[in-house]
Amino acid sequence: MPDLPERSSNRQLYFLTFLHTVIDSYATLLPHLLPVLLTRLAAGTAARYTLAGALISVYNFFSALNQIFFGWLEDRVRSIHFLTFGVAGTAFCLCLLNSAPSIWVVFLLLIAGGTGVAAFHPLGTVQAASLAKQSQGFGVSIFLTGGNLGRAAGPLLIMLFLVRYGWNMLAWCMIPGLILAFLVPWVLKLRHPTNPSPDTVQPLTRSAKRSALRDSIAPYFRPLVALYLIAVLRTRTTIGLENFLSLFLDERGYSNVARSAVLALFLLAGTIGIVIGGSLYHRIARQRMLLFSMLASPPLLYLSLHSSSTLFLFLLFIGNVILSASTSVNIVWAQQLLPARENIASSLMMGGAWGVGGVLSIPVGMLGDRFGLANVLDCLTVLPLVAAVLVVFLRDGTIGRGHGDEHAKA
Repeated sequence: MPDLPERSSNRQLYFLTFLHTVIDSYATLLPHLLPVLLTRLAAGTAARYTLAGALISVYNFFSALNQIFFGWLEDRVRSIHFLTFGVAGTAFCLCLLNSAPSIWVVFLLLIAGGTGVAAFHPLGTVQAASLAKQSQGFGVSIFLTGGNLGRAAGPLLIMLFLVRYGWNMLAWCMIPGLILAFLVPWVLKLRHPTNPSPDTVQPLTRSAKRSALRDSIAPYFRPLVALYLIAVLRTRTTIGLENFLSLFLDERGYSNVARSAVLALFLLAGTIGIVIGGSLYHRIARQRMLLFSMLASPPLLYLSLHSSSTLFLFLLFIGNVILSASTSVNIVWAQQLLPARENIASSLMMGGAWGVGGVLSIPVGMLGDRFGLANVLDCLTVLPLVAAVLVVFLRDGTIGRGHGDEHAKA
């Protein structure tokens, strides 16, 4: 029977995972609402996909790329209220999207809501790894699974609610998020990392802090860059399909609920892939997992876009299961390379990768207006093949100091 501290850690991990489920339910509303927002606020716009790409890019910049800043900040300012603000801000702003009187207000709401998303994820990921103690890979995968369940099921449930009760009811959907945000400081206790940042051990000058950061990264610069580029290419494919697939299906005559159901299936596949990847992290060489994920997923995703009915759904599902299986590998490997700067490592592999992948949505939208969205989506599905080349720059024994990861020595 686990002792009281262990049970407390488990309860906090489950609550944190549920929190991740809820915030990501709000954070991924944009793709589901895009066709409706564009029809209501930009019906006369010729460059429809370019505008969609701009909305996606702005939101991803503030929700994902901004995580690098919050990772840096949270390494210095230790506060559980980053999680409180993240959940409350995201719920409030994203649920007001359908009430926006103009496309410019939509942009402002996406900026504010995206900032909330960025504040939550770096600290949330580090807390999940800390609460899981010795099973960091599994703990992070559970945390990510909660988020992906929210990404898959949350917007679909909200869409079903809106279809039943009307689009003007979206604002009321923020209430569960606000209640949970209020509970955060009462349920979660801030866990200090096993390897604290060198900046927090003793006061340093600004130049000394920059030097300490460079010294932490320098020995592992090449594998970190390789891991980051792999994450960027994988997420470019994921973001492209997640955001533009809704518009692609809208062109094919899918209803609002049907589109949301397909996106839910796609994201559920990502959830299953992350669970599989996390459970296999200490059993299979990390290089092999990355290589298999990058090589096996592109043909399945490409063929799915050229199929219909059940085969389309099956290939899309299996393709994203395999593509997402390497997500936990990227995050935990980077954390172990930078054991004293885990917030920065997490934000780089999650927010940094998603941010750059998301910002590239503007050229994707422009290309969609120029060459057709279907052709652009075809190109996105083969990007992981490029990432597979980068795996050669990684060595499975490369590990950060301070982590006795026996798997790295296997």
